[in-house]
Amino acid sequence: MSKLQLTFGIPKDGWLPTNLKISDFELEFVISNIHENPTDKMCDALILCLKGAETEFQWNLEPDIYFFKLTPIRNLIKLSILESDESKVQNQIYEFNGDFNSVILPMYRSLKKFTTLEFDKTDWEKIVQIKLNKLTELIAERKNYLQQRV
Repeated sequence: MSKLQLTFGIPKDGWLPTNLKISDFELEFVISNIHENPTDKMCDALILCLKGAETEFQWNLEPDIYFFKLTPIRNLIKLSILESDESKVQNQIYEFNGDFNSVILPMYRSLKKFTTLEFDKTDWEKIVQIKLNKLTELIAERKNYLQQRV
């Protein structure tokens, strides 16, 4: 099964270089932190998804927006990526069905790696530590559950 690869660069002046790869699909874009902290919102969405809720987070490209929808379906996670321009119409550009190890875990690891990067607070806000701790706890619980099933 293909794994999602998500890489965040060093943010500068409220812009975060980002690269997403899933098998033959690749998106390279720069996220804005206008209105909200996208990495914080991604953390929220992963927490909700691990609790079994369908959720989404947005990455503002100004003026376009990418919507990442996470839908848990039994042991799978459906990731739908939609793009919207100023017209507010959402067009799906990619869909990927994977398990915890191919969708959630790589996203979590990219957030954890991002928190280790050195950058100025004026360039980008760090993820709220309480949220990251909660996500880490849920990831550990899911890993333990999956290991016990084997």
